[in-house]
Amino acid sequence: MATTTWGLANVEYDVSDGFCHTAHWTVIQADGEYSASSYGATALTKPDTLTTRTDLKTADIIADVKAVLGADQVKAIEDRVTAKIAEQKTPTKGSFVPSS
Repeated sequence: MATTTWGLANVEYDVSDGFCHTAHWTVIQADGEYSASSYGATALTKPDTLTTRTDLKTADIIADVKAVLGADQVKAIEDRVTAKIAEQKTPTKGSFVPSS
């Protein structure tokens, strides 16, 4: 059974007010000996009331990322990672360097 994990690589914020405006996220899926990932950056929407940056948790920011992306885009990202693992398990393409 594959496990899919969303995480954060980095979060950019404004020094003036602490607003976290861009989240750099990762999606990693593992299925036995196979694994695949995706990386992206999402601009976040500034809320009316800011949570102190040091009080924010990864789960809070990932929830914001997913809300901005929307359910269809979140599913598409996860589906692409799943497809990468399927390609590893049963390759349909290959590559090589020809000899001189």
